[in-house]
Amino acid sequence: MFEKIIFGIAILQVVWAAAETCTVATSDPESKKCKQDKCDVWIGGSNFCSQCSTAAEHLVNGKCITTGEDAEGACTTKNDGTCTSCKAGFFLHRGGCYKIGTEPGNLICEDTQASQTQGVCEACSPGYFKNPTESLDKTKESCIACNQTTAIDENKGVQNCATCTIENPAGALRLGKTATCKTCFEGFFVASGGTACTACNDDNCATCVGAGNSKCTRCKLKSAGGNDKEYLKVTDASSNSGECVDTAGCPATHYVDEEAKECNTCVSGGTVDCTTCEKGANGVVCKTCTTGKKTIFGLNRKSCVASCPANSTPKATGQGSQMCECNEGLQPNTESTECQPISNCNTEHCLECTGEGADKEVCTKCLSEYYLTPTSQCVSDCTTLKGYYGNDTDRKCKKCNDACIECKGEGADKCTACPAGRMLQYTDADTPANGGTCMNQCSVSPANDGCAECGAQIGGTAYCSKCKNTQQAPLDGNCAANTRTRFCTTVSNGACTQCENNYFLKDGGCYQTDRQPGKQVCTTVQGGKCTKCASGLTADNGDCSNKRCHLSCETCTAANDANACATCSTGYYKPQSAGTKCNPCSEGLAGCRQCTVSSTGAFMCLEMGDGTGDNTGGSVNRGGLSTGAIAGISVAVVAVVGGLVGFLCWWFLCRGKA
Repeated sequence: MFEKIIFGIAILQVVWAAAETCTVATSDPESKKCKQDKCDVWIGGSNFCSQCSTAAEHLVNGKCITTGEDAEGACTTKNDGTCTSCKAGFFLHRGGCYKIGTEPGNLICEDTQASQTQGVCEACSPGYFKNPTESLDKTKESCIACNQTTAIDENKGVQNCATCTIENPAGALRLGKTATCKTCFEGFFVASGGTACTACNDDNCATCVGAGNSKCTRCKLKSAGGNDKEYLKVTDASSNSGECVDTAGCPATHYVDEEAKECNTCVSGGTVDCTTCEKGANGVVCKTCTTGKKTIFGLNRKSCVASCPANSTPKATGQGSQMCECNEGLQPNTESTECQPISNCNTEHCLECTGEGADKEVCTKCLSEYYLTPTSQCVSDCTTLKGYYGNDTDRKCKKCNDACIECKGEGADKCTACPAGRMLQYTDADTPANGGTCMNQCSVSPANDGCAECGAQIGGTAYCSKCKNTQQAPLDGNCAANTRTRFCTTVSNGACTQCENNYFLKDGGCYQTDRQPGKQVCTTVQGGKCTKCASGLTADNGDCSNKRCHLSCETCTAANDANACATCSTGYYKPQSAGTKCNPCSEGLAGCRQCTVSSTGAFMCLEMGDGTGDNTGGSVNRGGLSTGAIAGISVAVVAVVGGLVGFLCWWFLCRGKA
């Protein structure tokens, strides 16, 4: 605040210096001129007169005039070219009467109640303090300059002081006081508890906070008489002080702010991990990125990154570097840390839509990393919908081949899960993620090789539990030689009794957790046994048969408990208010078959009962109507249609007989 006041005083200096304010007589007496050596009243950066050259004249607003020219009678008593008292609306200052509310008096006195004062200023402007004398009246000076070193009524200021205060306790002796300086003129700092203004050590300082070479708080401008070192480089953040430097002295880790005349760090300009930076039309940006692995310019060049954030792509700058740019339809957020949609579509992660922002808004295109569902929602992974896969060409969720219940892509050879009664045969056993073909479930082989017993049941499908070849054992539900890939520690009569460490034992066979059908049973193994079931529960000595969740739960914390769901089964969702209970999708929206909850907790229908899009006509506010409301509307429609049919029958039959 005080620096702003000093800056304001500096502006006033320029304004008043532009006009001649005091003309000295070449020899006394000389009319309308100031007595020699009396142009010594400093107001707003200019000198005014304190005594006229001619004794018969007096001072009003700093100028020598005759009694006849004093139309307002400002000077009520006068003596030897000066005023000694002033009328109401004026105040006495250094031998002259100054009018309250007009220049130059308003630079000394802030008083706005001129009509109520009797030749006294009641409130002084910054740079002055009110005379603390006990009997202040129109014969005494109301305001004393903070830099006044000649005592007035035994009170004075401090040399080179710009703003000050003075103690004035009630009932105390009010003579012989010196003001306490708060801020000093340019090139000086407050010292000795406010009793002195000491020159800054660095000649380049316009203002400083103390002695020393790194105590500047503002530098002298080159245009105001300084040299090239007009930029403040802060070295002490606590006092916001430092040294004055030129552009060459501003380090590469800093940038020059021409407007503020500062040399600031790249970090203070809002950039992250820049090697060098600069300030331009778009604010402070990274200039080079060469630190470690972070060689790419981030969004809006506000950072250096190793890889671009989601929904953005590195693009060549034409200068041998790359900069992240948001993908189509997106723009950087305010912090330039992520990309957000330019559109106002309310559907989460939606890029383009019809009926934008309305209740019936329909998303037609998702952000580049998302897929459009049949109900015009956007999901990051189409396997969120059972029976669908993500088509990377049009970024839509497509139905799997009828042979699959889950799949990796189009075609009957892309299945990742099969319906009950069918078992999956992987196209490449080494890469199960690529899927395979659904084959008939286990059957007893009529030959000497193959399965002897199909006693293992997983997900409604039969798998082999004993092989006809006594040297073989079931692996993932099919008979396999234990020598090719050792999976069984102990083979006994065509079955396994102890599996290797990376497998688990079930019904005479060994299974893996990263592929079908083992992944339906177990997720973690140890010592050839399952330790954690696919339900999320701990296995009972390797057995998961009694560790099934309630049908509404995909995973759970307690068996067969509808109130212990960790995640929901297909066809169910967990409202934020439901805690550990999963509700049917149809409760969120009548006719909804598959659903989920958005990141904000909103219900999202992903597939309707007929396998198509949502028949309510919009992507947003699904479940805006309750099930009861929809049912009520349906009944009303049936009643209206029934009445209309009855009327038409009566019309054609009865009227026809007539």
